[in-house]
Amino acid sequence: MTTRGDFAPNAPCFGPAREGFEEILVWLRGPAASLDHAALEEEVDTRGNELLRRMVQGWLDERSHADERKHAQASPREGVSVRSYTRQIETGFGLVALRRVGQKVAGQHATFVLDKQLNLPADRYSHPLRRRVVEEARDRAWDNAVERVDRTTGGHVPKRQAQELAIKATQDVDEFYKHREPPKSLGGAALLLGSSDCKGVRMLPRALRPATQKAAAAEKAEASHGDPMQRKKLRSHDKRMATVTAVWEQQPEPRVATDIVSELNRGPKDPKDKKAPKGVARPENKRVSASLKRNVPTSVAEMFDEFDRRDPTRLREVSVLVDGDEHQQTAILAEGRKHKRSFRLVLDIIHVIHYLWLAGFALSHRKRKATNLWMSTHLMMLLTRPVAELIAAIETAATTKTLSARENKSVNKALCYLRRNAPFLDYPTYLALGLPIATGLIEGACRHLIQDRLGITGAKWGLEGAEAMLRLRALHSSGDWDEYWRYHLAKERQRNYQNVA
Repeated sequence: MTTRGDFAPNAPCFGPAREGFEEILVWLRGPAASLDHAALEEEVDTRGNELLRRMVQGWLDERSHADERKHAQASPREGVSVRSYTRQIETGFGLVALRRVGQKVAGQHATFVLDKQLNLPADRYSHPLRRRVVEEARDRAWDNAVERVDRTTGGHVPKRQAQELAIKATQDVDEFYKHREPPKSLGGAALLLGSSDCKGVRMLPRALRPATQKAAAAEKAEASHGDPMQRKKLRSHDKRMATVTAVWEQQPEPRVATDIVSELNRGPKDPKDKKAPKGVARPENKRVSASLKRNVPTSVAEMFDEFDRRDPTRLREVSVLVDGDEHQQTAILAEGRKHKRSFRLVLDIIHVIHYLWLAGFALSHRKRKATNLWMSTHLMMLLTRPVAELIAAIETAATTKTLSARENKSVNKALCYLRRNAPFLDYPTYLALGLPIATGLIEGACRHLIQDRLGITGAKWGLEGAEAMLRLRALHSSGDWDEYWRYHLAKERQRNYQNVA
């Protein structure tokens, strides 16, 4: 019986595997008879994993013998030394060893033809094991991911190595999307949509942008130290903003204002409303992207590149949904001009309702029932008439009522928001065209991609690790992970063995 990782050149390659199988049968017919089913299943899993490791080892041994025979029959080349080298490989079944023949020229690294044939990674961790590690880390904290791999496989990858593997696993994402064929369109009538948003991620100090680092250092210098009763200030300079974009398609579904009002008034658990609300069609062919390294203009440029990949002739109806962030709006409008693409910029209705409510609450003198009545009237106006009429109605009400300074401030704030965003508030047209008017998809992407993993309590991230995690989660959310991994393995072969004959 060979031990873990041993190479047995004088034994039949699969002899240890056969021995292991017979040992399991003997155990099943003997000691296992006294176990209950749960204990039996756990023990079979452990013993079966070792059997699989021996099978992999036997398969590698056969490849090794064939490699040695091939080199023994070949004529030696002048200036090339030939000798056997053994390397260890950590697999999902445990540690195995591979002996292969290397050819070495003085002053150069040895080359291994067998490594190329098997597409082995440059380090000791097999591709299936590193994929398992990356997939576990994509969904849970690093410590939990490492523990889960230890518990459910025969392999072991320490935490730091797992983090490095995650970073390496994402190095081909840009090339993958650059050369990948765009998804098959839903048809000429389908809407081509995009959206963008930002969300902060708590970072290690060295991973913050320079301006944030400077502000954090100044805040730390001004903080008082040594007083145990000193009230702690909330951290305000420990985050770096990640930009999230999404591109997708969906069939248009025209609606009327009452559909929107009805859905807004519907409670999350209204027992009287047994039917699902009427809403926009389901998003399809979705691709989401997220980055901490790229700023908003760069991320938006990539979103428009995706539009061009899917619609190179620029014949599709394109709309982009955003909230009221001026920086994002400016970047989107500028990028549309650079790409010479016409599109509609749609402002999220929920953000607009917030400012509408500010005006209504002030004009109703902070009375709840009066505010609700005011909102009903003016929300219908927003959804059915030009926004200029809504702005005029609020202005007229503000001049005919006696408002306090605080109420005047709220009304002016709402008016400024509506005036600035007036070109993006043509909701009657949006509803008639069947466009979505809420940014739920991108806000859900921010929550899923960032908060659910990078926002784990107590987590602080380095830039490279956080960027890799965002890319892994974006690939998975877009449904591209399996295809990307195959592409990544092909690129790994090119990187590792392009100079191996």
